[in-house]
Amino acid sequence: MTALATRAVRWPAHRLAAAIGVAGTLALILLDACVRDAPTPQGDDRIYALMAEDPTARHTFVFAYRIAVPWLVHVLPFDHAFSFSAIAWVASGAAGAVLFLLLERLEIARRVSVPLAFVLVLSPPLLVASLRQGYNPDPVTVLVMIAGTLFVVERRPVPLALTMLVGALNRESALFLAPLAYAVWAQRPLDRAAFARVLAVAAPAIAAFCALRFAIPTVGREQVPGYGASLIGGRLEVLGDGLRAFFDVEARRLALIYGPLWLLAPLALRDFSFARRGLLVLAPLVLLAMSFALDWGRVVFVAAPVMYAAAAWTLHHRPRLLAPTLAVCAVMVLGYAAYMQVTGTQNIIDAGHPPYPVR
Repeated sequence: MTALATRAVRWPAHRLAAAIGVAGTLALILLDACVRDAPTPQGDDRIYALMAEDPTARHTFVFAYRIAVPWLVHVLPFDHAFSFSAIAWVASGAAGAVLFLLLERLEIARRVSVPLAFVLVLSPPLLVASLRQGYNPDPVTVLVMIAGTLFVVERRPVPLALTMLVGALNRESALFLAPLAYAVWAQRPLDRAAFARVLAVAAPAIAAFCALRFAIPTVGREQVPGYGASLIGGRLEVLGDGLRAFFDVEARRLALIYGPLWLLAPLALRDFSFARRGLLVLAPLVLLAMSFALDWGRVVFVAAPVMYAAAAWTLHHRPRLLAPTLAVCAVMVLGYAAYMQVTGTQNIIDAGHPPYPVR
């Protein structure tokens, strides 16, 4: 073990987490600088840009309810493009730092938790969010999910409630933390005490979720895929569209979300209670969410805290897999960056107009 690695092992957890956050943010900015960016927001990203310009205007359903990042950009005293990018970079680095703290709390060795934190920060979904100038809320979403999961594991209801409240202003998936908390806190399948505690924790986020939908007028609901038909008909429409595009688009996106971690996480299910309970809850919720949104890779990414924790547990107990796993992750990140440089960013620029109004 090198002297630097030895010092890292001895560092206090929060000090090392801060270092990971700063280093991860800088690494993401450097990688972004080496790859062609999308010059102007397109499609969904354009909606968030318009929300930042005028929060009081009517904007497109369902994006109009995801106010956290656009409204923050609106009040920051900086250029909007810089603010969106800065929020994405900081949130991505912070997500890596908090992931390290989560894995530390789960007693994962630092030889595993530190590199996996950097794998997350530089992963394709966070890299592409940076290349798209930070206009979509994915970096804040994954930060909320990982921070909330840390508070679930630490059984800290007040910070969890605040995290869910902020998350509900960013994306609806923050509410998934409530059933995750029940799965971890419950002592039996039907645990009234745990249910009451989770309900109290989730109440502010649920109230915010409902208030946004009552208070904010939107446009284009009928044109958004899955919302122009009945409840069941809309779900079947989205699933049908996703399956038709699966082998051309969605399979590649899904593979890139976790890379080799897809193979490692299931190996933890038998002996790692947190992974078993977490995936038992999040897997059905993610599958349900896939019937509401077509970009399935982004939907699956909300399970990042449990997937990374499960994969980390496997690597902790099977150290021979660590080096090849990190090598595959490095190839995946660099390969994805090369793809975005050559054709990926141009595909974003050339993407057609979505079927719903961009407002």
